[in-house]
Amino acid sequence: MSALSIEGVSHAYGATQAVSGLSLAVAPGEVVCLLGPSGCGKSTVLRLAAGLEEVQSGRIAINEVLVGAPNVHVPPESRNVGLVFQDFALFPHLSICNNVGFGLNARDPAVRRERILAALGDVGLAHAEQAFPHMLSGGEQQRVALARALAPRPRLVLLDEPFSGLDTRLREQVRDVTLEALRKSGTATLMVTHDAEEAMFMADRIAVMRAGRIVQAGTPIDLYRHPSSMFVAAFFGEINRLPGVAGNGKVGTLFGPVPTDLPDGTRAEVVIRPEALGVALEGEGGAGTVPAHVVSAHPLGRSTRLVLALDDGSRLKARIWGLYHPAIGAPVMLALDHRQAFVFRTD
Repeated sequence: MSALSIEGVSHAYGATQAVSGLSLAVAPGEVVCLLGPSGCGKSTVLRLAAGLEEVQSGRIAINEVLVGAPNVHVPPESRNVGLVFQDFALFPHLSICNNVGFGLNARDPAVRRERILAALGDVGLAHAEQAFPHMLSGGEQQRVALARALAPRPRLVLLDEPFSGLDTRLREQVRDVTLEALRKSGTATLMVTHDAEEAMFMADRIAVMRAGRIVQAGTPIDLYRHPSSMFVAAFFGEINRLPGVAGNGKVGTLFGPVPTDLPDGTRAEVVIRPEALGVALEGEGGAGTVPAHVVSAHPLGRSTRLVLALDDGSRLKARIWGLYHPAIGAPVMLALDHRQAFVFRTD
C-alpha cells in the first residue's frame, strides 16, 4: 500500500506547463525527496498532493483514497496531511503550545495536551511550550512547525524547502532532529529541495526533476554512482568534462579508455567527479600517470579543493579528503578512479 500515489499528473499555469505526466509513490514510513532546480515543478507537485492546487490531469491518492483528479478535489484540511513550509507560518500571538495544538481535533483536553507535549518532546522543545515564536531562534521555530505537523499523527507529511532559511550549521542541527522525529513517527514523507546534499542525507529515495518531469529516481547512492544523464551527474556536485568520441566500446581519455555502450563515432563527454582524481606530488610515489601542476588549493576543513592545470592548458578540479595544501605551481601526478567516470552523449 502507498501512503501517497501520484499517477500521470500534469498541471499548467496558463500557457506554462509546470508538471507533465508525473508519477510517484511514497510508501508508509518512507522519506522521498523531489530534487531539482528552481522552476522545475517540484513545489507544484507538493501543492497538488496537499490539495492547495486542483488536479487538472491524472490522479492522486492518499492511503488508497482518491483525493485529487479532474472533478475530484478533497480539501487540504480533510486529507490528514501535515504541512511544513520554509517560512514556518507560526501564529505570533499564540504560545508554542497553542501553535502546535492548532488544528488538533482531540476533544479531551488531557489527550490534546499529551499530544502537544509528545510532539514538542520529539523535536526537543518540551521546555518551550509557554514561549512565543518571537522568543525562539529560527531553527527552534522550524522545529515547532514540524511538531505542529506531526501532532495530529498524519499518514503523510509534506516538507517544502524546510531548511532553506537557516544558516549552514543550524540547518545541519535541525535536519538531524527532523529526520529523527520523522523516523520515530513512522510517517510517510515527501520533501522538496534544490540541495542535493540535503536530499542525500534525508531521503530513502530521490526523484530528480527537470522541466516538470522525473528524469531519474532511486536511492541516493544509486543516483550518485549511476547518474543517467549529464544533468543528474552535475546536480550532485562539481564535475570535470573531457570531450571524446566513442569507438570499440570505449572513449579514449588522457587517463586511458573509459567503457561506454554508445555507438561508434558518437561525440561524447566523459564526466569525472573531483573526488575521483587521485593527486600526488612528484616524487611521493603513487599510481598517478598524468602530469599537472597546482593552480590553487582551498582547504575546506574536511576536504581540500584543488584546481589543476594539465600540460595542454586545460584545467581539472580535484577534491582531496583532509587538509592537503601543496604549493601553488607544484608539479603533481594524477590518477583516475574509473568507477566515478561516466560517459554521456555530447548533446
